[in-house]
Amino acid sequence: MNFIRSLRFKFIVGLTLIMLPLFMLLYYNNVYAMKVVRDQVSLTNMNHLAKSVEQNERVLQETNRYLYSLGERDPDIISLFFLKYGSGDYIIAKQRIMNKFMTDIGFYNLIDSFFLYDAVNDDLLLATSGNYDVKMSIVQESMPVQMQQLEGEIQKPEWSIVRGGTWNALVKTVRINAQFYAGALVDMNALNHPEQFTESGDRGGAVIVGAGGEALSDSALNSAQIKLAAAHITGLNKPYQVISEVTSTGSARQYLMLGIPSAMSEMNYIVLLPEEDMMRNLPFFQQIIRLLPIGAAVILITAMIFLRQLLFRPMNVLIRGMRRVSRGELDVRLETPASSELEFVTHSFNQMTSEIQHLKIDVYEEQLRTREAEFKQLQMQINPHFYLNSLNIIHSLASLQKHELVQQMAGHLADYFRFSLRAGKRVIRLDEELEHISHYLEVQKLRFPNKLDFVLDVEPNLGHYVLPPLTIQPFVENAIIHGFQRRTGPFVICITARKSKTLSDPEPTSVLQLSITDNGVGFEQEILERLQQGQYAEDPGGQHIGIWNVIHRLLVKYGEHAGLQFSNQTEGGAAVHIHMPAQTEEEEGRAYAEPVNRG
Repeated sequence: MNFIRSLRFKFIVGLTLIMLPLFMLLYYNNVYAMKVVRDQVSLTNMNHLAKSVEQNERVLQETNRYLYSLGERDPDIISLFFLKYGSGDYIIAKQRIMNKFMTDIGFYNLIDSFFLYDAVNDDLLLATSGNYDVKMSIVQESMPVQMQQLEGEIQKPEWSIVRGGTWNALVKTVRINAQFYAGALVDMNALNHPEQFTESGDRGGAVIVGAGGEALSDSALNSAQIKLAAAHITGLNKPYQVISEVTSTGSARQYLMLGIPSAMSEMNYIVLLPEEDMMRNLPFFQQIIRLLPIGAAVILITAMIFLRQLLFRPMNVLIRGMRRVSRGELDVRLETPASSELEFVTHSFNQMTSEIQHLKIDVYEEQLRTREAEFKQLQMQINPHFYLNSLNIIHSLASLQKHELVQQMAGHLADYFRFSLRAGKRVIRLDEELEHISHYLEVQKLRFPNKLDFVLDVEPNLGHYVLPPLTIQPFVENAIIHGFQRRTGPFVICITARKSKTLSDPEPTSVLQLSITDNGVGFEQEILERLQQGQYAEDPGGQHIGIWNVIHRLLVKYGEHAGLQFSNQTEGGAAVHIHMPAQTEEEEGRAYAEPVNRG
């Protein structure tokens, strides 16, 4: 049965079309609620991030203006250019500059250090609120690069990133004059304020990353999270991004990513917020989204079980009953279902099969009577043909005055006619048929002494199998009539009987195979082609009446389970092969008494 055209498939499709819009609406409602949460959380945290970045940028810009004004407004820095290096006035001026730098560090809250570098004397003055040796080392290492960037160019407001092992900083250097450079140092960690972001949870946090994605500040985020965020830096122009991290267990963890690139340096402010913590106020909606497919499947399965008991099972029983009836099982009766509609259908089906069964039996009995009459008519039609040939043989022997041969032939003819008196039976045993053929061939041997011989090659224990009377006789007779043409040596007829198995039916069956072969001239090619094409059945009144009679009796009795094949042997001579079911008299009686096909 085509499943697409079945009632079950149509019901599934119909129920799906009804439920799908409802589930889609519920799904959209939940997704929309989650989007609203994302929008609100991202807006709140983006405002905090933008405010923090704005404060940082403003301090860096003010520091730029402060550094640019040192060469114009600070008399101590200006005087150093004219004082002798190492003199008392030089040292006093440096001390005043140091005191001023320390005071200004407190004013610019993000600034970690101010420094003044004497390029001629390679002397560095550093005022810092942190570790003096570390900051001194960082500034000394970065000064050659800073000085090279300032040569021949207009000074730019951007700050450079310097790395000091585990500690990173922003550095800004300005050229006061040909000898002196002033600058400021900012700890990267001072620019990062993770505590101001909401919904960061245990797995969220903020970090500052460079243009290459490397972390520049300390962060609560692990290396995998920082790498994940760095891979999405190009999307910082969006209000927010939803990114996924594959955990070690194979599950996906989603984050809300916010970010703002810095205008003062090649760095980016990044915030990662775990969606699990963001959506903790929406557990019901999250759970519904996860359970939607399960709920749909449960509803569909429940409906299918209900309809299976109410509709599909009775329909399947009815369909199976119809299929059995179509195979000829007319004794099928169905149980009455609980539904009143299906009860009427089932009752009508049972009544219909009962009527068909009675009608089928009547028709089949009539067919049996018709077939029996046709079978007897065909069987009787062949006898006059044999009688005429026998009379011709007796006439020939009497003309030759071979009285002994006439006497022998009379004995064989007596046995032959005795067999003919029993030939009105529906079937005879194989050994009886072969005995009859022996009498016939003995008569022919008397007619053609030393020119004719025959061989009976019968497999043991086959004599009790039955076949229609006079099945082999016409082919032996045709072999004698046509096989002597242009023969100089003895003409030999060989009759063989074998039993074999066939697997063409659902169960293996036994087949009786009979062969009549000779060493004569064989069939003419034109006649052989006609015989192989079955044209012997086109003219039952013509010269092939014997063959036509045999094949029709076999078809009437066995149907497609019997058949004939004609061929010429490679060494010369004709061959006729007959196959039919191997049945004893008891088996044949049961098969004949039962219908062959009720369908």
